[in-house]
Amino acid sequence: MNLDFLGSKKDAKLNFGMNGEEVDEHLVQLPFLFRNIKPPAKVLDIGSSGSPAALQLAIMRYNVTGIDFTDYGKRHQNLKSLAGDFNSHNFGKDRFDIVLAMNTIEYMGLQYYKKDELLDKQADIRAMTKAKELMPKGSQLIFSAKYGIPDTITISGKPFMKVYDDKALDVLLSTFHIDAIEYYMVADRKNVRQVPREEAAGSRYYHSSGTYGFVCVSATKL
Repeated sequence: MNLDFLGSKKDAKLNFGMNGEEVDEHLVQLPFLFRNIKPPAKVLDIGSSGSPAALQLAIMRYNVTGIDFTDYGKRHQNLKSLAGDFNSHNFGKDRFDIVLAMNTIEYMGLQYYKKDELLDKQADIRAMTKAKELMPKGSQLIFSAKYGIPDTITISGKPFMKVYDDKALDVLLSTFHIDAIEYYMVADRKNVRQVPREEAAGSRYYHSSGTYGFVCVSATKL
């Protein structure tokens, strides 16, 4: 196995779920990914920047394409980085055996990131529809998102992130068969624990304290 990087940008930081004494969902969603992902294949990582997943999978001999608004910043012979908007990017004839949409769909179309553009409340749905179009039957989706009492979180008056409930997940994950699903709670940015669905479903997102629920899903395209 080739562990050599081909180069990187000095300012490209990866989030492994620990920042000093603080923790976040990356601490468990990355293990979820590696427990459930199928053998090496062609992978699309939507919203790849900041996550080590694309680089780690490239090292593991997956053929990875990552797309985000900013360049991934790390280089590997098995990793292709695209800088741009997933919803408007033309993938041509490319199709993918595995699609990662981890901790990214809930941020799409919101004005915190694209301050000069109109709010697009359907951007997340359109993104999942497009992802399905890039996946042949039998392809795998690894998905994670904030989960609990539905809400749109704002920062500085700008919509920042959505929190999904079961009804919203049913829309996003239609035409998929759920193979594995796990629910978690982050508490005060100090610990992450797996919880029953009912506990996560009844949780609210508190940005100030860093307390929230989230869900991890492995699914197969029908």
